[in-house]
Amino acid sequence: MALQTSFTVEDGLAWFAETLDEVAEETLHLCRIPGPTFDEVERATYAEARMRAIGLDDVQVDDMYNVTGGIEGSRRGPTTLVAAHIDTVFPRGTPLEVRRTSNRLYGPSIGDNSVAVTGMLQVAQGIRRLDELPPGRIIFAANVGEEGLGNLCGIRALLEKWRDQVDTVLAVEGHGVDEIRNAGIGSTRLEITFEGEGGHSWGAFGTPSAIHAMGSAIHKISRLKMSQQPKTSYNVGLVEGGESINTIAPRATMLLDLRSVAPASLYRLEQRVTRIFETVAQDTGIRIESRMVGQRPAATLDIAHPLCQQMQGIRKRLRLRQATFSASSTDANLPLSQGIPSLCLGMTRGGLAHTVREYIDIPPILLGLRQLYLAILASLEPSSYSGMGTE
Repeated sequence: MALQTSFTVEDGLAWFAETLDEVAEETLHLCRIPGPTFDEVERATYAEARMRAIGLDDVQVDDMYNVTGGIEGSRRGPTTLVAAHIDTVFPRGTPLEVRRTSNRLYGPSIGDNSVAVTGMLQVAQGIRRLDELPPGRIIFAANVGEEGLGNLCGIRALLEKWRDQVDTVLAVEGHGVDEIRNAGIGSTRLEITFEGEGGHSWGAFGTPSAIHAMGSAIHKISRLKMSQQPKTSYNVGLVEGGESINTIAPRATMLLDLRSVAPASLYRLEQRVTRIFETVAQDTGIRIESRMVGQRPAATLDIAHPLCQQMQGIRKRLRLRQATFSASSTDANLPLSQGIPSLCLGMTRGGLAHTVREYIDIPPILLGLRQLYLAILASLEPSSYSGMGTE
């Protein structure tokens, strides 16, 4: 029997099944590496080593610890940026305990976003093995700053670097393999500071308290009625302040997250909370200042866009049910807002994201690998890889 001398797209689809266990073990390995937002150096070191081992072209680590590597196609063509963020919501010192059962992986960041990073790199390896590469260029990025107050700084730097050169962006997240995220949820994140004179809780009783004023503001915000169409939300996620139990608080701060899928609705919510702060300041005599600490633009790619239709063709080719189009807050927000066709694709199914009890299912990772693989190829040469119109 003759040895196989070529590696086709179909061979790649089969190869992912053969290497699924390898991806699961690599995901456990990455999950054990800390990667808080603004402190991603160890995960960047891992990603750089993997990209070099795969044989990606021009592997680089920038000053922010974004790691990139490329594949140059067989001829000139479009450029696709594939990005999976390496930062996590867990502060350094969080016990990174992972475990595996027959069908699941468990651990802090196992799905968000460890499996997305290892899955993206496995797909890069699969494409690198192809005998015949598609036209154009693929840039694989293990980027920083997606979570929390990272404010999409990693993807922002990458798009600035390749200004006007990127034709398509595919952001990769661990959860949500049954969804096609074509809409970016906009958000405005504010740090609100309350300041007063303070004083002794008995001797200066009646002096305005920064904490009391903050509590009044939170209560008023919690009574705001929000629209479900378009969905709009608010959340006070962190509060700090005060000096002691018997001191009238001279200072307090809170972090406020405002979100909507519609820019106009988000703007109106910002105006409503601003009026609340003005009212509380007037009623209490406490000085209130607001500072923006993060902003994500809201934007949507129409489901009639060829990129969305290609994805449905790919799912048909893989004999998967049609995906649900949905909204999320990911690295895809930024390129969408800049007019670059972008989607966020999931790698598997799971639950309890952003908790130490997070888990993902192993078998659907194969679907995520195959879907991302074909999506990247179709973004460069859609008629050859999307499977549209095929049985």
